Amino acid sequence: MEAAEIASLRRRWLASLIDGGAVVAPVVLATGGGVWLYMRYDRQFAAFRRFGESRQWAFALQAASLPIEIRLRNWRSPGMRAMGIHRADARNGGPVTVRSVVVREAVVTTWREVVRRALRPSEERFRERRRLIEEDLEEIRRRHADDRDARDRAMQEVLKRYGVRPWATLSRGLLGFLPPYLPALWSERNQSLPDRLAGIIVVRD
Repeated sequence: MEAAEIASLRRRWLASLIDGGAVVAPVVLATGGGVWLYMRYDRQFAAFRRFGESRQWAFALQAASLPIEIRLRNWRSPGMRAMGIHRADARNGGPVTVRSVVVREAVVTTWREVVRRALRPSEERFRERRRLIEEDLEEIRRRHADDRDARDRAMQEVLKRYGVRPWATLSRGLLGFLPPYLPALWSERNQSLPDRLAGIIVVRD
């Protein structure tokens, strides 16, 4: 283990930037297209919306992703390859074990659940406001069924009246995502909290 050199945060950030262009950007574009289709045909997707908001669906998706995480536990992203870094077992510098992946996923899932419970009152207020907005939007669709421009203007006025701010939703997402990874800024081994508990480090080749 002494021979392994811990990868600097700078290298890891650069690797993340490279992955952002090679992997994340196409995913974001595809997701944006999906959101556009959803907004355009939201009434047709009503059943999928109800299903997607269920906790059972979230846990099922999490469970389904675990075998993929295990399979890819030692996979190196394009950014990691470019920067010459890889993940390793903190105890011996060898490949990441299945146990480490399971522990890491359990820590991340637990954190998300804690955040979800803490934000529940805020989420309930958000859902109630969204219900009111959807009722107003549905009324606008009926009233301006034959005039798309008028419908779009009326919808924008409704969103403005209710103070809908996409960045507010994004900030809640960041609150649920960032804190476990902040310890990497001062950790001796640049480990996030999930990596620390799972025994995973990022080292140079």
